[in-house]
Amino acid sequence: MDIQEINQLRHPSERKLYVVCALLNVIVMAFLLLGLVLLWRLIITTSYIKNIYIAAFAAFGAAFLSMGSTFAHTRVYSVKADEKQFPNLWNKVVEYAKQLDIKKQPSIYIKQGDGIINAFAAYFWGRNYVLLNTEIFEIAYLEHKDENAVFFIIAHEMAHICLSHTRFWYNASIFFSKIIPVLGTALSRSQEYSCDRIAQELCPEGKHGIFMLLLGRHLYRNVNVEQYLQQAVNTHGWFEFFVNINSTHPVNTRRVLAIYKPEKRGKLLF
Repeated sequence: MDIQEINQLRHPSERKLYVVCALLNVIVMAFLLLGLVLLWRLIITTSYIKNIYIAAFAAFGAAFLSMGSTFAHTRVYSVKADEKQFPNLWNKVVEYAKQLDIKKQPSIYIKQGDGIINAFAAYFWGRNYVLLNTEIFEIAYLEHKDENAVFFIIAHEMAHICLSHTRFWYNASIFFSKIIPVLGTALSRSQEYSCDRIAQELCPEGKHGIFMLLLGRHLYRNVNVEQYLQQAVNTHGWFEFFVNINSTHPVNTRRVLAIYKPEKRGKLLF
């Protein structure tokens, strides 16, 4: 896929929400800088100024150490996939990277997750990586021999990398606005919808893997899809609305509908 095709798969509100969040972020940062300038003029002694520099350096250092520690924890407690370690998975990652025009191959790690079904993409010091909990990965080898469900999840996480959701500059540009109620979560949900759309384009045969989020790795293959889609259509109301707008990910009913009914594109609010 070229960049135009990828952008067409984005949720229609994602870029608009990003622009709003980035602008608000600039405004907040401008006020903070203005406050520092005023503080600079008010403070006579240099000791306070040094403390400001030290605090700013400490904040940056804490963020860097946190990201580095997360990456290190992933590396030392996981098994890294490559052409000799789980080659089927690695070959699919290589294929997706080419299709998404990801220049630098992301590393893929598999880690025991204490029963938690989860996967995420992250970035540290010029390197993108994806972590899969074994509870997801096992279904490809032990539970149902269902590689496609795993490939769909991998495609979703690689879409985050392709769309720059993991990059430092992207997250720094919306750092303050992400904590704004409703707005920050709306942007996050639009990102998830975008990645689901790209995953569906890369691995349509694996979209049933989304049901692992609802029923877990043992029962997800037994769900009656049509019956669940009808349930999703009928599940609405003010309380459901409030649950959705406060969620960083689309609620399951809306997310599954958006995957199985692509024309809906995924509703962020109603």
